[in-house]
Amino acid sequence: MGTSSLRLVSTALLCFSLWLWLCLCITCEQPPPEDEELFSTVKQRKLGWRSYPEKAWNEIRMKLGSETENPVYQACSTKKLVKTLWSNWIPKEDGHLLFMDLTFTQEVEVTAQSPLLVYVLESDIPLQRINNEGKIPVLSLHAPRPFHPSAKIPEEIEHNLNFSQGLHLGDCLYKGFHLGFSYSGSCLFIASVRLYFRKCPGFTQSRANFVRVAGGSGLVRGSCVENSVEVSPPQRECHTDGLWGPLQGQCDCIPGHQEVRESCVACKAGTYKPTNGSGKCGPCPPNSKADGEGAENCKCMLAYSRVPEDPIQMGCTRPPSSPQKVRVYQLSGSFLSLHWDPPFDRGGREKVWYDVQCRERKEDSGDRWEPCGEAVHFYPTCHGLNGTAVNITGMDPYLDYQLLVMAVNAISTMLSRADSAESMTITRKLDNNTPVPTTIMDKPVSSLVVGGGVGGGLLLLTLLIAAICHKRHKCVNLSQDQQPALLPMQTRVTYRHPEQCNLTSAPQPVSIQLLEGLNGRLLKEMLVDHRALTLGKALGAGQFGSVYEGIFSPQEGVNIRVAVKTMKVGVHSLEDLESFLKEAEIMQNFDHDNVVKLLGVALKQEQEQDSSVPVPMVLMPFMKHGDLRRFLIATRYGDVPMFVPYQSLLRFMIDVAAGMEYLSSHSFIHRDLAARNCMLGDDLRVRVADFGLSKKIYSSNYYRQKVAVCMPVKWMAVESLSESIYSTKSDVWSFGVTMWEIVSWGRTPYPGVHNHELLDLLESGHRLKQLECDDKLYEVMLSCWSRNPMHRPDFVELGGTLKGLLSKLPPLEASQEAHYINQGLEVANQRTAEEWNPHFEEGATGNLYMPSCMALKPPLEEEDGYLLSRPNQKITDSL
Repeated sequence: MGTSSLRLVSTALLCFSLWLWLCLCITCEQPPPEDEELFSTVKQRKLGWRSYPEKAWNEIRMKLGSETENPVYQACSTKKLVKTLWSNWIPKEDGHLLFMDLTFTQEVEVTAQSPLLVYVLESDIPLQRINNEGKIPVLSLHAPRPFHPSAKIPEEIEHNLNFSQGLHLGDCLYKGFHLGFSYSGSCLFIASVRLYFRKCPGFTQSRANFVRVAGGSGLVRGSCVENSVEVSPPQRECHTDGLWGPLQGQCDCIPGHQEVRESCVACKAGTYKPTNGSGKCGPCPPNSKADGEGAENCKCMLAYSRVPEDPIQMGCTRPPSSPQKVRVYQLSGSFLSLHWDPPFDRGGREKVWYDVQCRERKEDSGDRWEPCGEAVHFYPTCHGLNGTAVNITGMDPYLDYQLLVMAVNAISTMLSRADSAESMTITRKLDNNTPVPTTIMDKPVSSLVVGGGVGGGLLLLTLLIAAICHKRHKCVNLSQDQQPALLPMQTRVTYRHPEQCNLTSAPQPVSIQLLEGLNGRLLKEMLVDHRALTLGKALGAGQFGSVYEGIFSPQEGVNIRVAVKTMKVGVHSLEDLESFLKEAEIMQNFDHDNVVKLLGVALKQEQEQDSSVPVPMVLMPFMKHGDLRRFLIATRYGDVPMFVPYQSLLRFMIDVAAGMEYLSSHSFIHRDLAARNCMLGDDLRVRVADFGLSKKIYSSNYYRQKVAVCMPVKWMAVESLSESIYSTKSDVWSFGVTMWEIVSWGRTPYPGVHNHELLDLLESGHRLKQLECDDKLYEVMLSCWSRNPMHRPDFVELGGTLKGLLSKLPPLEASQEAHYINQGLEVANQRTAEEWNPHFEEGATGNLYMPSCMALKPPLEEEDGYLLSRPNQKITDSL
């Protein structure tokens, strides 16, 4: 093969290598490695290397494989001896792994072909004398096409040159090295030697810059491009072959900037990008705009606004327009019904509610309107109405009335609502005591007579109103000095609950007649013979009593396992009895798969009891798995050796939401929702239980605590802590805490927080931190803890959201889930009530609940995780 053929082959190999590197670069998005040359014989005029024995290697100048003459070493001898050649000392610079390109050829031998041995001798300084005895060669090479002894030099041997490229010489740990060649054959020519190391080239990828470094540099720290920020430090490993490893870490474009190729450029005018990330800039949401470039958010246009809870991608909204077609209907007697249609424009928000304002004008007041007196009542309430109707009673036949209906949404408090109200006036004609509305649609109130001739229907209605006022809440106007100046069509009336309204009666002596009355009213259909009940071991203790395992035998041969709840001490007064029977009264009509069912009530007279009132005992289905918190703690501490999948935790939450949806639909607020009050049934369903603090709400959509009771402070909503107000929305807050208990496997909320710190902590915006759960699930919890109760979801929405999260997870067979959960329950149920302490946790002893915002003096003692609280006493008063 001639010189031109060899060059053609070399060129083809080089082109193939470049093509291969190009393919790799396209795949890995990085350039090929770069060679950093240390030494080349073809660039030297004279080498001056040392030969052992002396003159065994001769340095000559020849054109071997090149266009010009270069230094060439030959070792030709008729004697069979080892001929060694050592280079001068070559500094390695910042290289790590050494590479060599070598061009050589050797003569054909009669016996076995002798190899060309290559040595590397590392040192920090040049060595004066080198002895290769005992040294191990790094390479052993043979020329694949040796030349014949009779070949002409250099013409014929040039065709037999061997080109070896990328030969590994190994890692060099010193500052430099000597390169050695050893040969014991007849004749050998070294035409060229090139020494180099490889570098990882500088390049930019995924918004991270990396500079050019020597191969083998290990993990290299990069830098983020302009207008980007480190999410985690960008790093790559530079390998010894000059190739970069995969990117570790991340750089994201800052808000207001998007990725264009490998840089971050500002968003154009009219677009925005609110967060870090590689996402693109998007157009501003409806009714908002971005001025200039690099916008992180879009500002609302005039007359539009946002509330803090609105997602950033939501458009700006405004208050709704006024309600339509305000009209009055006469129901019976002086019972009026005010109706209206929803506003034409909801302001861009889905939820709209309504406030009703009433003003009256006396005959001698001229044109002056005043807030309606306390005699006027609205049912169900006078503000925050979800429906489009309200009932009105108590209007004086000798006064004129003006009714103002305002449409309200979440943005109304931030912007003027002048266009969100519609009013109508009802004029009373004194000649025949007939009220005449000036704006009446459909059935007018033209024949309504309110005066001294009102019959028994009005008297009955008045008595009904008085009874409702005594037992429930009512809406009344503020006094004149508390009422802000009224402006037509835009002023909102503020309502409050009268402080003098007492919800409970004073304790009275208990009589047998009263007990018989209670039996007839409450226990007629659910009273069971206490002699058919056998109590077993204690299962736990709650606010209103202790719980025991029991056997109920309604007839011979029938034994039903039940849970029996009784008072810790005997019932000594009517107040004690009513407090205990309240739970039975609430539970008697419950019928839902996720709500504990009441089986019956037994009365037992204790021998040592001084009072003539027997002790009531409530019978409920026995839940062998116990309460949900106890079960979660048992699995966390390993007392139950088992695995509960994440899907099961979501199902627990869905069950609790379904039970609470049922209770709220029947106008009940629980007030003590927590994992400890949720029972795990044999069918693995969770059932809401323990209604000792529950309240039925009638004329209002909330309940205000008036008397001292023990309350679960760490589960209470912020408005319950600060104002003793309870509603379905405060139950939603407790549900969020219960969700946190479930994902934390029964841990106590707010661990390490002292009693006096909780209210201030919540008011400052702090909430329970996210644990090991999905981000979307934690967002559901946060929605339950919104400061404004109106912004919290209801239980229907919560159940649907949780079911949606569960549907995105891999399905789990019910039998498999049951096996997981039941795998270790027998171990847990072998513990006696004395052995089990569900409240024991690190740092949680004595701090399961915090003092209520209605604290007493002196400091209160905790009982079963509750703290006694009274209204109208701030928490700071006792600290």
